[in-house]
Amino acid sequence: MFEEPYRWAEAVSNRREYLEDQLQSGSPVVALPCIEGILLLSVSAGTQKIYEIYDRVALGALGHPADVERLRNIVIDMAHLEGFNRSPSDVSARRLVQFGLAPPVKQAFEEIGRAPYIARLLIAELGKDQNRIFYSLNYDGVFKETHTGLVLATPGDATERCESALKNCERLENRGMSEVFGEAFKLWGLAEVAEDSRESHLRDVLKDREIEAMLLSESVPGPCKVRQLSKTEMMTFSQPWRTPV
Repeated sequence: MFEEPYRWAEAVSNRREYLEDQLQSGSPVVALPCIEGILLLSVSAGTQKIYEIYDRVALGALGHPADVERLRNIVIDMAHLEGFNRSPSDVSARRLVQFGLAPPVKQAFEEIGRAPYIARLLIAELGKDQNRIFYSLNYDGVFKETHTGLVLATPGDATERCESALKNCERLENRGMSEVFGEAFKLWGLAEVAEDSRESHLRDVLKDREIEAMLLSESVPGPCKVRQLSKTEMMTFSQPWRTPV
């Protein structure tokens, strides 16, 4: 289709610009360690942003709902196949990202004749001995691993702001869920607007949008260590932004 390499490179560059433009309106997703395990948080106007994938794995997504659903089904199918053919303990975020998600996402991005996935993903795993692992997967198939938490923000300044702020969040793994919930909500706000507008933005958001949060914790009974936070918990933890100034 593209006989000359520079034409292919130009087409890929144009595709990258298109995808980043499409992702600008997406709602960020935050995943942070806490003493209980891992907390994932986002804010939405109805579209689900955070999903259980397997016993110890959860996914957060920013992008087009149809593309997110396609990728979610891919990773769920792989997780359950791995758990059945091997064992539940062999299902890991690393394998799901490296062998399940990254190859089809990269292929769709580079094949100019195909529609790319308009999505960025966050995958969190609560490993044994409270080992917390976070992966971010970009729309081009590039993924990164960290153990300190992640903010899945829109490309550009928002990502840089959040990365800088996350470095200043000290010892989150030793802080309780209610405190880390506040940090996650503030990071979500920073991914949306500049710091000087954050507090007013967070108060405005709660007037017509809903917080969505999920916890991965050893305290959850049974083999599945994933649970949604209740509305009561989220109302309580977000009360500082619901109280009139």
